[in-house]
Amino acid sequence: MDLSAIPEESQQRLRVLLQPWLAKELVDELIAHHTSVTYSKDSIIFLQGSPADLIFWVVTGLVKLYCPLSGGGRTLVRLAGPGDLLGHIDFVDADGRRSQAFEAHALTKCAIAIVTREQLNKLLQRLEPQQLIRLLEAVNTFWSSMAHWFALFLGISFRERLEITLDDLATKFGVRDTRGTLLVPELSHVDLAEMIGSSRPMVSRLVNEMIAEGALARRGKQYILLNRPNLVNGTLAHFNRAPYQGNSLWLGPSVMASPPDSRNQPPRLRTANGS
Repeated sequence: MDLSAIPEESQQRLRVLLQPWLAKELVDELIAHHTSVTYSKDSIIFLQGSPADLIFWVVTGLVKLYCPLSGGGRTLVRLAGPGDLLGHIDFVDADGRRSQAFEAHALTKCAIAIVTREQLNKLLQRLEPQQLIRLLEAVNTFWSSMAHWFALFLGISFRERLEITLDDLATKFGVRDTRGTLLVPELSHVDLAEMIGSSRPMVSRLVNEMIAEGALARRGKQYILLNRPNLVNGTLAHFNRAPYQGNSLWLGPSVMASPPDSRNQPPRLRTANGS
């Protein structure tokens, strides 16, 4: 793909993400050597269990990243946009092969730049030992931050989860409106329920509560956050101080848990013995 065809915003976001870990010339080389693929709305980009030999860079459009669940449901792990990376979360299957842990679906028409792990590995082999040490430290901090975030998220109510999710979406995909911050993506109550680990009726009730309280409004199929500064200073204060904020590798608001009960409380996690 000709770099001139890639929006400057997408290039800049990827450089900001990678340059703390890789030298500028390596980042530029990684950006320059890739294959471009266009996906139509609602098409599948990759499935859980498919070979994890590719890294996907969202150039334009929006992508839903899902975690399929054993009961047939799924968790909406993240809504990814221009500059975000996908496909780096994997597991080793029974045959010893690295496979995709999640699956990705195009929410809108998307342009995706694909880089092979082989290309990435060749770039990493050129790093000096001290650079590799810094990279390992950064990766450890990244995964530690992810574990910390999920621990915080599991301990709060569904209302707080929804507030955090909406604020995160406003940060990434919001535009200023005369009444507040307009969320550009059109998300259903099912989408929001999959993001916070609740049922759709629970989200419908919480959304209606926030609208009645003057914290949220609807404009067609889009939401407007009316009271965002107060939200950030209250419920979100401890989350917004976390080190992963703004990281394009970060998965975003979500939780993988057992089905919730009818109260406005987080679901109880299943233990290994199913209790």
